[in-house]
Amino acid sequence: MRPLVLGATLLAACAASAREPRLTYTEVQSAAEGRPMRYGVYLPPGWDEQTPLPLVVFLHGGGDDELAWDKHPVVTRTLDRWIEDGRLPPFVAVVPNGDVGFWRDWHDGSHHYESWVMDEVIPAMQARFPLVDGPEGLHLMGISMGGAGTMYMGLDHLDRFGSLSVWSAPIVDAEKTERFMTKGILSTFAPFERIFDLTDVPGMRARNAYERLEAPGDLRGTRLLIGAGTADIPGALRATRELHAHLTTQGVPHTFVKYQGGHVYSAWSKVFPVALCLALDPEGCALAPSPAWTMTTVPARETVARQQGEAVPSAAE
Repeated sequence: MRPLVLGATLLAACAASAREPRLTYTEVQSAAEGRPMRYGVYLPPGWDEQTPLPLVVFLHGGGDDELAWDKHPVVTRTLDRWIEDGRLPPFVAVVPNGDVGFWRDWHDGSHHYESWVMDEVIPAMQARFPLVDGPEGLHLMGISMGGAGTMYMGLDHLDRFGSLSVWSAPIVDAEKTERFMTKGILSTFAPFERIFDLTDVPGMRARNAYERLEAPGDLRGTRLLIGAGTADIPGALRATRELHAHLTTQGVPHTFVKYQGGHVYSAWSKVFPVALCLALDPEGCALAPSPAWTMTTVPARETVARQQGEAVPSAAE
């Protein structure tokens, strides 16, 4: 073959390779949902598929599905670059479809999204790929609706997850949660009366994140990262600041990240590697200062600020 033809052939092959989707997809008959369900799988660049890696479960937001990372390729491009540069440990990710189900097993019994993820998706990935055992081999991350799902699914299964990364999710106290579900704008977003038992006010309060995170040991060693953007959906940044203040007051270890940008993947993609670096390599993660985000960490060894008489961060900070 002449050099010119060979060069053109190689360029065409490279172009075809570049067009290949970064994720692959699997459809299964879900026992939990009683219907076909799909999930996407991300594999890191250069992986030999023999060395065990941690698994990251990504819960999408409302209006998205298992195609979320393909629809927004800036996510995989950014993750690839960080992994190739050695700034982020390699990992496998799974992106299950969760419709607009808030990642819960619905009160009326019609949907079982939490069971779908915990009992079907995760075991399927563990059977399919060599993955790291134990909580350090399993991490949960989500945005918006998926951020709320990450918080509550994670709190339900703290023994399973090494970390929870909650992005752009209005996690609020019990009183505000009840108001949002029944009277606020969120009441038009999903059929909350079917998802939750709105008549069981004590039960709803007991399950609220504020009620469940009131002492330094309540996370039982699972790392928690919360974050929101400077131009996020209304209330998300304020709610995240208020949650940060609550956790700090109670001495609950966590990391709070405020990033530049809004409720969009172009902004999230810049901070996903930050969260995963802290989640996957908490001791060795070396993050250079960046104008794209600021970070505040409340370490596990810190005594409750209220007991020390120290100032507690306010929602306005």
